[in-house]
This record gives sequence, structure tokens and C-alpha cells, in this order.
Amino acid sequence: MFVRRLVLLFFLTACAQPPILDRPAAWSRLDLGSEPPRVLIAGAAAPAHRTVASFLGAAEVRDMRQVPAEQLVTFPRRTAGQVQALEQRAGSRLGWTVTLGATPYVSFVPLGAGDVACPCGYGVGVRDARGTFHVLYRDVAPAAGPLAPAAVELSLGDFAGSTVELLFQVDGPPGHAGTLLWGSPALYQRQALDGFHPEGATPTRPNVVLIGLDTLRADHVGVYRQGLALPPSLTPEIDRLAGESDVWLGAHSTFSNTNPSFASIFTGLYGKNHGVYDLKTPLPADHTTLAEHFKAAGYDTRAFISARHLGNHNSGLGQGFDEVTLADHHFAAEWPVTGAMDWVAGREKPFFLWLHLFDPHTPHTPPDPYAVGFRPARPRGLAPVESWSPFRRPGSRDFDEVVLGGHRDLYQGEVAYLDHQVGRLVDFLASRGLLENTVIAVVADHGENLGEHGMLYRHVGLWDTTTHVPLMIRWPGADAPRTPRGRRFPQLVQTLDLFPTLLAASGLDVPPQDGIDLRQLTFDGRTGRRAVFAEHADRTDVTVRTASHRYVLSRGNAAIPAGTYLYDLAADPGELVNLVGRGLAIEAELARVLAGWQADTRGAPAAESRVLSPEEEAKLRALGYLQ
Repeated sequence: MFVRRLVLLFFLTACAQPPILDRPAAWSRLDLGSEPPRVLIAGAAAPAHRTVASFLGAAEVRDMRQVPAEQLVTFPRRTAGQVQALEQRAGSRLGWTVTLGATPYVSFVPLGAGDVACPCGYGVGVRDARGTFHVLYRDVAPAAGPLAPAAVELSLGDFAGSTVELLFQVDGPPGHAGTLLWGSPALYQRQALDGFHPEGATPTRPNVVLIGLDTLRADHVGVYRQGLALPPSLTPEIDRLAGESDVWLGAHSTFSNTNPSFASIFTGLYGKNHGVYDLKTPLPADHTTLAEHFKAAGYDTRAFISARHLGNHNSGLGQGFDEVTLADHHFAAEWPVTGAMDWVAGREKPFFLWLHLFDPHTPHTPPDPYAVGFRPARPRGLAPVESWSPFRRPGSRDFDEVVLGGHRDLYQGEVAYLDHQVGRLVDFLASRGLLENTVIAVVADHGENLGEHGMLYRHVGLWDTTTHVPLMIRWPGADAPRTPRGRRFPQLVQTLDLFPTLLAASGLDVPPQDGIDLRQLTFDGRTGRRAVFAEHADRTDVTVRTASHRYVLSRGNAAIPAGTYLYDLAADPGELVNLVGRGLAIEAELARVLAGWQADTRGAPAAESRVLSPEEEAKLRALGYLQ
């Protein structure tokens, strides 16, 4: 249906992105799922409402008729991302009395029936100060499907500046006990924040926001595709942020899977020195993480982790955080983004925020209209989306890898959805003047194979598809003439270089580790790293990559047979032709470099794997990590 409505919107946005500007009034958010309403009509059963964790889509997103019987145990339930939802009984009406600021609107996702099926409909209205009712929205609940419908955004602009009662109603057959779900229900508006002056944060002692994007390839971010004849960018919001950021075009991760990669980012250490090589070995407590350094310096610290297996029980990365919000399965990005906004709004001290967003990982379940090939026509931040633009030929897609739940076009939809959520957070910070004193770092933990090397939606193997990732930093200050905005650095760097960079940028001491401050590596014409290194999960592979070649030693894994591999990246950017054994001098040189790197270790404390529970094993199998 969404495609039919938008087939005439085939236009491209301009390449130049508008700057991120502070605005006269700050965005505020009222979470209608957690703010207690008045129960105006109770309906047939009690309670009339409750707040629940639901799915932005289905609890099982695959067509189980297509899943081989032998895989049903090996790969159990695969869910869409989780969101917070308001579950409301049929026949009930809820009300919130609110005083509206500028440009107010209410937003929700009509997720359909809750625990009890309901042939019901949604209704949204306003009762103004004179007691007059105004119906804003009425629609029947959508049929259940694997992917969620589009969010509904309803302007309350006609009531700006007045006190009204916002009304949610679920219409249904008399006496029916069914429920409907309102996904991520909230009231957004702009309000003056008189007297709001966060203490302590300055450009030299800034807040730090680390946005870790799971499974995002560099070549799916617009700024990394410039100069290529490709379809429209999937990432207008990140592109706009990049226009004000330093962007490292040659950034590479230290691993091709999540927990070890983030262990490197949080310690500045290669895997050989921190000992984490899988999804069940916590980082030893003897290591001091980014969060612990910031906590010791008096910062408030908070983490929102969107994948269960990255929680402290499996990763050890909860060290130093005042609080961690962790998904039961995995979050859709809107849950941690809105949670981060709520948390930031209450800070009075400098803060370190880690936001881990999981969406590009399988299963690929973007909501409409991202699922059918549309993204916002231009960056909107927290403002309602006014128009949509296609990033591919519109239409629905079925999984082409049923067991994992993947499709390349749906991967792109997840990236576009993720981008919009990142833009919402950045706009929130900008509206509150926090960009003056905040460092924003964006990085991916690893990439993904999208059919290359015979692999669909599995980030195994050590190639550019799995290790080349986006990395950018927006420095403090809305307008800093001595620091040029939008610089691009092609030099080779590693994601672990963020560790010393963020500490030094915050005026904190940098302990000995393997990272190098990105400014020391690339500013003022410096050449970056001569080579970058990465290791594979379970110590199966190790690689060294220079600007011109990649050399891999493999003990054998699901993607690459045991052996030695050499690729000429200029002649063979797809890394398909193995040049080992042809007598090239570069082979011996890279073998020597890699052997020297492997031998140079720091004598780190031993990391000990934990035994996974049957439930934990099932969840990892569902994500494709265990066979």
C-alpha cells in the first residue's frame, strides 16, 4: 500500500547536506507508554492498559514452511527488533493532559493486536480547553505480518501553546477483551529550556557519545560512496553529520564479529592482548575500559546495548557504566535512541553514552516504508517526515536466505531506518545546545558479506566486506573556524584508535595500549598506519592489510579453507584472486610483518570463557553465530 501511495515520489535529494544547526527551542519528548494516563473509559476487562516490550514486526519473521525441518532446532525463533509499546484494551479510552509547545506532534506505530486477537481500530483525538473533541486519526488495526507498518505522525500544530487532553481510544465489538499495541507512543514538541545549563562539560572536557553500529559496511554509508555511480544514499542523516565531522575513509575493524571488536574499541587493544575471541568470553576485569576511565573522571556513564550477547555477562563491557539497558532479544533502534534522549535530558554533569544499534544484522526486518524501498527525502531529525524518496525500485521482498532471515534489499532498508534514528538523536542534542560541548563518534564493529565470497549475511572471513567500516568524529563546537568541518582522511586507521582519541580529546590520561590518537595518525598530512591487522573469531584467521595488498593466514573457517592468501587490492578489489606462490616480493614482506605483529604481545590477563545456558545458545544460533 505504501508503494501505491508514493510511486510518484521518484526524485533525488540534493547532494549537499544542510548543516546541523541549533534551533531556538529544544526538542522534548513525553513517553506515553510510561507516563500514566487517566482512564476515561475502562473497556470490558481490567486493566485498561499496560506497558510491554513488543516487536517492530513479528515474534517469528520467517515463513516456517520454507525453513528446512532439520533447521528448526538449530535455528530457533527469529524475531523483529523489540520496541516499547502501550497495550490498550478494546473499548477503552485513555487521556493525557498536556501543555503544548511549538510544532507538537504525536507519533506511534500501529502494531496491531496484542496478546488477545482484536478486530479493533485505533483512534486518536484531542479535547481542547473548551471541551470540544477533535478526531485526528481513525483506522482499523493492520493485519499481522512479519514487518511492521509505517509510523503514524499526527500534527498537533493547531493546538500549539494551549493545554489539551490527548486521547487514545481502541474501538472494538462490545464486551470484547482483545487489545491493540501502540508502538513507541510519544508526544514531541519544542519548548524553551529556561535555566538549563549542564554543569562541567566544556569543549576541552566534553560529553562523549559513542554510537556503535552493528554489521554496517562502509560502502553502505553515503560519504563512503562519493564519486561512484550508485543509487541514492541510504544515509542522509549520517551524511549530514559527516559534513561536520572528520571522516576516516580507510578505517578497519580488528575483528569480524561483535564482542571482540567492541572489546578492542573499549580497551584500545588488539585481540591478542585482550583475549576476547568469541561471544561468551567476558573481558577480564583487570582491563580498564573507556567507561571506567570516564567514570573515574567524574562523568555520568550509561550504555544501551541492543543485542543480548553483547551484555556484560558475555562481554565484560558493563565495567564502568552506572546503568546498562540490555535487550531481551535485540532492540530496534528507536528503543535505545529514545531511551538515550530521555537519559541525556536529565544530565547535569558531563556524560559518556554508549549507544549500540543492531539493526543491519539479520534478521532483516525494517518497518515500512524502509522495507519497500523508501527513506526520508531529506534529513528530518526529530521533525515529522514530510516526504519519502526511493533508494531502490520499490516493492516488497521475501528473504532469499530463509534460515537467517536475510535479503540484500532489506539490509539496505535496515541501514536507512537506522540512519533516521541516528538523525533523531543528533537533532535532539543539537536542539539543546549540547553539540557545543559534545564529541560524537560513529563507528561500526564490522561489516557483512552480501553475497561476496559465496557468503550470504554472515560476517565471516577477513576481507574488506567484513572489516572496512565507517568511522567519523564530530568535535565539540557548533562553529569552530580554526577547526575545518567535513575533512576526509584516506589513510589507514583502526577502530581501536578511538580509545586514545576519545580519552585525549576529553583531557584524560591515555594509558599504554595498541591504539594511536587519530589526530596524531592523520592530521597535518601524516600518513596513517602503514598496515592494519584483524583477527577472526576463535583464532581461525589473521590478516594484515596495507594500502595495496591483503595477506591472510587461515586455519579454516566457514568462509575460507585453511591456507595462505594474498590479494592485490588495486587490480582485484573484490579479493577473489589468490596470488600466493607466484614469487611476489610483497608476499614475503607481508608474511614478515604479520609474524612480527603476532609475536609482539603485552602479556595480558587470561580471558576465561563461560558456559552458555541452553537459552543463550538458542539465541546465538538464531543470529547465525552457532552451527
